[in-house]
Amino acid sequence: MRNRPFSRLFMHERIAANMKASVFINTHSGSVEAAGADNVSSLIAARLEEAGLDADIACGDPGDFKEFCDCLKRPDDLAMAVIAGGDGTFAMAAEAFAHAPAPVAFLPAGTMNLITHDLGIDANLEDAIGDFLNWRPKKIDVGRINDRTFLNNVVFGDYAEVAEAREHLRQAPTLEERLGAISEAAYTLFHSAPARFELTVSGEVMKVRSNMLMIANNRYTGAVGMRPTRDRLDRGKLALYLADSRDGVDLVARVLEVLRGDIDASEAIDQREATQCVVRAEDDCVTVAVDGEPMALASPVEARIEPRALTVLCPE
Repeated sequence: MRNRPFSRLFMHERIAANMKASVFINTHSGSVEAAGADNVSSLIAARLEEAGLDADIACGDPGDFKEFCDCLKRPDDLAMAVIAGGDGTFAMAAEAFAHAPAPVAFLPAGTMNLITHDLGIDANLEDAIGDFLNWRPKKIDVGRINDRTFLNNVVFGDYAEVAEAREHLRQAPTLEERLGAISEAAYTLFHSAPARFELTVSGEVMKVRSNMLMIANNRYTGAVGMRPTRDRLDRGKLALYLADSRDGVDLVARVLEVLRGDIDASEAIDQREATQCVVRAEDDCVTVAVDGEPMALASPVEARIEPRALTVLCPE
């Protein structure tokens, strides 16, 4: 397919010749590791050169991304940002570029790539690189959880502990450590028990006992290939999913319902929508999975939606 001139992008406004693109490539992402960071960098640079854009390209792990954003400081000559990584990297990018004039192109290189799937972006990294200059700008909602940004969801309960074990498995350099991470996940499931949460939603206070509570940036409407999907990312609503889940068997069943797109049909998942909510855990600190990345947050946890706060590039 022949690429359209870059000047036709961004509502047909002409891009000045001295504008540039800033690129970050997460070298720990699976597709980047498979293709090689240097190769991915060269492919992106070639596409931007075709468009007449200078490119500042940085390669590194997620820990380097904050430094990348601090150095960037949203210059006036920035035409676009290009981020190759997974959902965790994209959430960090959303935090950096929310309310910024320059759009962001997400190139899928992670495990689930939930946000790029919902944006209609090709799951193959090299195909996405070949096409991203043809994409159009679109404003989408951004979720906030305390001082963190999320694009997909935040999950409380033992699911977050399993996500932490998964990260240990992914980063384990030796067989012994990988077996330890698998054992950690199995232990969490076997000993899974409901936690107590107090939720305040639209002025209503609810007491919940569950090992899985999920807050999503817009509601899930189906699934494709064991990947939950949303038909819109601009409704301006958080979707709350309160699971009737008391042990490891329940937890696996609820996760499968989410992955298969059976949330609406489930009698064990209560659904609510709101623009903001507060979750108070039993302890002062609670482990959550934010866009799949485990982390500890101070309780109470405040979640809110920022409507149409991020401009992304995606296929028409």
